[in-house]
Amino acid sequence: MRRATKGASLGGWIVLLACAGASMGCAAPMLSVPRVSDADAAKESPQTREAVSLAPQAVARADEQRELAKKALKEGDDTAATLFADRAIAAYEHAFVLARLARAIHARDEAESALAIASARARELAASRAQVEAEGEELEKRLAVARDAQPLVAVGAAGDGKREGARVVAARALTMEARLLCGSARLVASDDATLKAIADVEKDVAGVESQLETRPHPAPIDAAARVRARCLDRLTAARRTSQGATDGDTLLAELSASGGLDPARDERGVVVTLRDLFDGAGLAASAQDKVAELGRVAAAHPDLGVQVVVNDAAPPTKADEALDAKHADAVVTALVRAGATVGHVKSELAGVRAPVVDPGDAAHRGRNARVDVVFVTR
Repeated sequence: MRRATKGASLGGWIVLLACAGASMGCAAPMLSVPRVSDADAAKESPQTREAVSLAPQAVARADEQRELAKKALKEGDDTAATLFADRAIAAYEHAFVLARLARAIHARDEAESALAIASARARELAASRAQVEAEGEELEKRLAVARDAQPLVAVGAAGDGKREGARVVAARALTMEARLLCGSARLVASDDATLKAIADVEKDVAGVESQLETRPHPAPIDAAARVRARCLDRLTAARRTSQGATDGDTLLAELSASGGLDPARDERGVVVTLRDLFDGAGLAASAQDKVAELGRVAAAHPDLGVQVVVNDAAPPTKADEALDAKHADAVVTALVRAGATVGHVKSELAGVRAPVVDPGDAAHRGRNARVDVVFVTR
């Protein structure tokens, strides 16, 4: 190394002497290594200035290599200066990469934090919306109960026999609805006090039914409307004190997706109407799969009660009533066999007291003969 330095110095003196002997002046030579200048440029680059705060240790190592390069250049060791300069440049590039990585990690952390905050806010909003919807549904139920409980203007007998007959039919329908609502309340009641309150109303329902059988004129339509309102109130109260995981909208969507069931909503819950179910006293082979499907739905939602209502197209005789009872037992048995909880399934015989079409319409009153399977929601 020392010999190379002397050679470089001798060359420099030769140049100076040549310049001195010439007719024009000559500037002194600048000994330099291009890679050292590149290292200086890398040091002053915007990327390195950014890396000073994000990757300070890597920048410090690069500065160390750059200083070694400048020292070697000062000592005239071009080879060492180039080597140290290359290392410095590589170190500055490494520092820049680390700075970019640190910036990316910081941006990712900020994004994840923002996402967590947004997700928490979304959950809060969803919970708030669910609460508001539940409160709205509860208010709608209370409004319906209050509306039905409004005192009715007392009315006397209709002016003619046809109108009075229609009023008797309406009173019987209201009383039957009352019985079905109280029966639904029993299916979701969870304490003895609620059951006792339901039983008290059912006594009044039986009183109106007895009046309709013994002295239907004038039709006790006011009394029928009152007992219906009271049974709806008992159902609402029973729902407030019970625990259930299945809401009506979810169940309606599930039954609709099954295909061929055509479910609908009423005050009790979700209703599936079935026709042409029976062969003699038992279920027809063609109806067994459909009833079993409803039983599997009941098994999947054990918090629900199931009400089976058998309806007739014409006033039933004693023999018809006995057959209706067998039909109801056949449906209940099939539901339980498919998985419905024993004790959560009850049957009602409605006769002709809950028509869906005018019983006087001979062409269509056959549609009144049906079985309603009601999933009573809590």
